[in-house]
Amino acid sequence: MRIRYRKKRRKTRKMYGRKYRGYGQVGRHRRHPGGKGNVGVKDHHKIMLLKKGYEFGTGRGFTPHGPRIMWEEINIGEIYEGIISGKIPHKSEKRIIVVDLSDKRYIKILGRGRIEKAIRLILHKSSTITEKAKEKIEAVNGEIVFAE
Repeated sequence: MRIRYRKKRRKTRKMYGRKYRGYGQVGRHRRHPGGKGNVGVKDHHKIMLLKKGYEFGTGRGFTPHGPRIMWEEINIGEIYEGIISGKIPHKSEKRIIVVDLSDKRYIKILGRGRIEKAIRLILHKSSTITEKAKEKIEAVNGEIVFAE
């Protein structure tokens, strides 16, 4: 047996026969009371937008044009772990591991982590490396080569 529920009727059904259907004689439910679109975001709609998480006051000033350069930062320990796990491609020459990162232009080598074998890092000339990372590479008889 199927139970049939009664559908909720809209307010306008009750308002039939009344001229303005509850919206008043003056306004008559015609205009845009808050303004069209995003009107009023700096005054009467500001509180609503602040509650949603919008921030104001950042619309002026210098706008940088052109491509945005994003630097990729990687620790020396992550490079060594990537070599061991096989995630970073490398070659072995005699007693030194050669890692070619010259295809990545904007890379910064940081000094966190540990390395146990000698590594020769081939970097692009625009890449940078911290002093701590240099010390760790040179401590295990490794090299840093900057290529074009």
